[in-house]
Amino acid sequence: MNTGRFSLCYFGPISYYAALLSYPKVVLEQYDSFTKQTYRNRSYIDSPNGELMLNISIDHNSRGLMKETRISAKENWQQKHWQALITTYGASPFFDALAPELERFYQDEMHSLVEVNFRSSLLVLKWLRYEGEIHLSESWNLEAKETDHREDFNPKKRKLAPSIAYPQVFDHKTGFKKELSVLDLIFNEGPASWDYLQQL
Repeated sequence: MNTGRFSLCYFGPISYYAALLSYPKVVLEQYDSFTKQTYRNRSYIDSPNGELMLNISIDHNSRGLMKETRISAKENWQQKHWQALITTYGASPFFDALAPELERFYQDEMHSLVEVNFRSSLLVLKWLRYEGEIHLSESWNLEAKETDHREDFNPKKRKLAPSIAYPQVFDHKTGFKKELSVLDLIFNEGPASWDYLQQL
């Protein structure tokens, strides 16, 4: 079975999910090192004032492998991120249908970054109706049938990502923003998100 191995992302960008959906089996890497300024602990969404970064603060005493990286208890990141999503997407076409599950995600107690990212990935893939297999890695080494995408997605390379415009909440005000979190696509396009991702 053709398998793709990807880094763990926090509600990763559109290009990440476009690539991930092309595999019938996906392995998400938990044995790489936590790296700052990556999608491992940040996501980009729309907002009334332009693009907004959602960031999860890390407990720097635990920083090492992703598997060992814990979230800082000093900030109520879940409440802040949930409120930002309501502010931006509350009026989007598909927010109300998906909000209950997303709200439960933000209400649950989570301490490790792997747990947050794996659970967020499972939620997105459920909404996209992905029928393949998804697992956490059991070691750093690639298996024979795996294709390595672990370093393919980086916020610093966002301008290079393929993009096709779709309706966004504030595009009339600030124009189309490419390579936002897949949440932006799903809240605006709903079931059509799968077809959109297949085009990239």
